[in-house]
Formats: sequence, structure tokens, C-alpha cells
Amino acid sequence: MTIYTFNLLVGYEPNGVDVAQASRAKILRGLGVTAKFVFTTWPTPEKLAYYLSLGHRDEELLFAHLTFTDQKTSVPQKTVGDLQMEFQLTRLDTIEKTEGAIRYQFADKNELTFHLDPYHPDCVRYVDYLLAGNMIKREYYGACKLATEYFQYGRILRRTYHNQDGSIAFEELRLGESWLYKLEPEVLTNHTEVMRRFLLQLSLKEEDLILLDRASRMDFARPLLEKDAPSKLAMVFHSEHEFENGHLNYEYYYVFKYAKRFDYFITATDLQKEVLEQTLAKQGCKGIPIYSIPVGHLEELTESQGDRSPFSVLTASRLDPRKRVDLAIRVVAQAHEQLPALQFDIYGKGGEADNLRHLIQELAAQDYIHLRGHADLQQIYPCYQVYLTTSQWETFGLTLMEAAGAGLVLLGFDARYGNPTFIKEGENGFLVPYSEIMPEEQLVKELAEKLVQLFESDLVPFHQASYDLASSYLTSNVQEVWKETLMEMGQLGGKEI
Repeated sequence: MTIYTFNLLVGYEPNGVDVAQASRAKILRGLGVTAKFVFTTWPTPEKLAYYLSLGHRDEELLFAHLTFTDQKTSVPQKTVGDLQMEFQLTRLDTIEKTEGAIRYQFADKNELTFHLDPYHPDCVRYVDYLLAGNMIKREYYGACKLATEYFQYGRILRRTYHNQDGSIAFEELRLGESWLYKLEPEVLTNHTEVMRRFLLQLSLKEEDLILLDRASRMDFARPLLEKDAPSKLAMVFHSEHEFENGHLNYEYYYVFKYAKRFDYFITATDLQKEVLEQTLAKQGCKGIPIYSIPVGHLEELTESQGDRSPFSVLTASRLDPRKRVDLAIRVVAQAHEQLPALQFDIYGKGGEADNLRHLIQELAAQDYIHLRGHADLQQIYPCYQVYLTTSQWETFGLTLMEAAGAGLVLLGFDARYGNPTFIKEGENGFLVPYSEIMPEEQLVKELAEKLVQLFESDLVPFHQASYDLASSYLTSNVQEVWKETLMEMGQLGGKEI
């Protein structure tokens, strides 16, 4: 059995789905289950490095367009020495050497740059060709050359994918703002047709499972829904699918329209599973199994190494309008009137940063509310006492899980689905009643009152209750959920793992 995850997204901002996919990779790896994570478009070096930094491994990545070649592996194996010999480079050609790259310059001032792979010592991930300082070509390497990109004025005009002998097996050609795809003897005019042929290359079997993490406006969705292969297809819900007013999320329009083409649905929480069952019933789709599997896990519970900073609050998220960090700022500013020692740190990056900075200044809160940017939070969480969330819906809430795993007291709206999953009223924090029609002034006032109430309480039992709740999300427990789910799906063929 192989579990295929569609897809590792290229061209968009990093988000929680990426982290969830990396968590899945680690869990399935620990179970000994073969898993492949699919790039349906060729990633830039920066995007590939991002996914590897999350914990993906080269051998688990599947590049759709390389399946048209006879390449056996995309894992970097070409050493600096190998390529120096191929390019006939000498020590005298080297003009700069850093931990991540080696630059070579020729007599005509043109340059080559070897970009080294941090996960495979002395191996080259890709090579850049510069003519008069301008990028003209980039070659990617595994055991041999995998793909070549051709540039003009900083823009990719052509991308070729190579067989092991260097010949071209598949080609992408820019035509204005569109692309043509050359797969001998055909010329394909859209990426959907490329994906259809890619699925045929996979030779999917009955025991294989395809997990669809994204379906909205994705050119691989239709071929997956129309596939003839006997493999099973599951949709993983990462967002709210039905809003409080009863409207369906446009992101899942085609999922519901073609619901009967899916073998399974997967949610991140039991609460969303219950709502999804009701939604499907209203759509006339009954009998499709729904499984609840956490989209994140904790390697360990993070204990505080000393006393937590008194009156300390943090939040962590993309600085995105949906997260409503502006409400959190107003909450803390209001609570600060009664708790002058209160300190609030906001971790994360995003398009809302300037607006939030202006709001902090407008409230004259610069002394106690700070934008901290992006950070590795594992050792930062235990320094704080309270985690505040003002997101108006979270299907899971990875930062909620992480905060609970560091023993923080949690405070947020009683909104679907992550908050009531991780915040147990009066035990490890407080939930404030929430409705889309409630005035924002009321929401801010009630959260501020609860924040003051927390700091007037003994927080020690709250901290312990968060640790107790978070223990359910330790690696071994999430692995057990996956194991039981795969057994129930019948994907393991009765085999124990």
C-alpha cells in the first residue's frame, strides 16, 4: 500500500496545511507505511527547501513531471567533485565558497554557482548559469540531471525534464501567460491533461489511498475524481465547510457536488465530523465513512524551565484578517486597564502586520503589546502563562495544540472547531460565547473580563489540565489513530503494522 498526498502547494504563502502534511509524513513514517507527497508543479528551490525544513524527506517526495522520465530517484547524489569534473572546473575557477554555495568564474566573466544541499553533505541540489550577471539557466540534480529551466529577463520560458542519459522526456513551454506541454508525440494545452497522464504513470492499486488536501481550483482534482484506477480516494477537510449561516464554503463546492466519488472523508476533530455528517445528510449523501484524525502531533510535552513570566500572554498565527488578531489587541488593551503589568506578544508574519502595528499605536499600547515576527516557538511557549486566540473558527488549531502541550492556559471564543477541542471551560481556560452576529464590542469586553479573571485565579491547575489534554496528541497516540483508521478502511489488507 502507498498513501499519496495531493498536493505540496507551490506559489502560495506557507500555511497550516503544510504543517499538517509534514506531521502526517512523520506519523506514517513511524508506522512503516509507504507515503508519497506529490508536487503537481515544479517547486522553486526556496519552496522545496521550505517543505524539507518542515520534516519531509527527499525519498518521500514525488515530482509529477519526473514520472514521464526514466529517473529512479530525485535524491541529490551528485557531489561537488563529480560536477567539477563534468564542467572541467579547477580550483583556480573558484571565486567564492560559502556553506551553501560555490561560485566559479571563467575568463569571459561568465559564472556557474553550485548550490549545495544541506541534507546530503557535499551534494549539489542545483546549478545556476549566469551570463553577464544575468540568470540564463538552472539545472537540478539527483543521481543525474533531473530538470533544466531556461530564463529570459528573470522569467522562466522553458523547462525540460530529462531521462538518465540526458535526453528530454517532457517539456514545458511558456506561451504568453499560458503554458504548452510537450509529451511525445503529443502537445498538451492544459495542465489538467498532464495530470491525467501522470495518474496513469502511478499504476494505482486497490490497496493504495489518495488523500486530497486541496481541491478548490486545482487542475489535478478532476482527473482524480474521474480516475478508473481501483485505489481509494479521501478528502481531508482543513477548513470550515459549512458556515454558521448555513452557507457552504466555496472551497468545497465540487467536493459536495461530487461527494459520491469519494470513498472517505477525513476531519481533524470529532466536532467537525458531527457537523459534516449533518451537512452530507442535507445534501442527500449518506453512507460515506467519515474519520476524525488529528492533523498535528506533539513529539513531547514542553515543560517550563523556570517560572513563567508573570502576566504574560501570547498568540501565534499568520497575520491574516481571518485570524482577527486585531480583536486580541483590543482585548489586551482593555484588560490592561485593570492589569497594568500585562504583557502581550504576537508571533507570526503576514499582510496584516502594518494594520496591527497602527492599531497598537492608536491604542498607545506599544509598551506592552509587541509584534515579534516569526519564531521557533517550542521553547518560547513555556515562558508564557496564557495563550489568547481570537480566530473566529479553526478546524483544528495547531498552535492551540502546541500551546496546550506547553501547559499554557487557553482563552478564546466558543467557535468551531479547534477552540472547544483544546479549551475545556474552567479546566485549562475559558471559552467566551460567540456568534457571527454578536457585536465586536461585546466580544472584546467579555474576553477582556475573562482574561482578568484568569490572572486573578490560581493558574497552576490550569497549566496541569492543559498538559493532561495535550498528552492525547503525543506521537504514539496519533499513530494509533492512524493505524486504527487504516485498518478500518481495509487499506492494510488485514496486516498489522
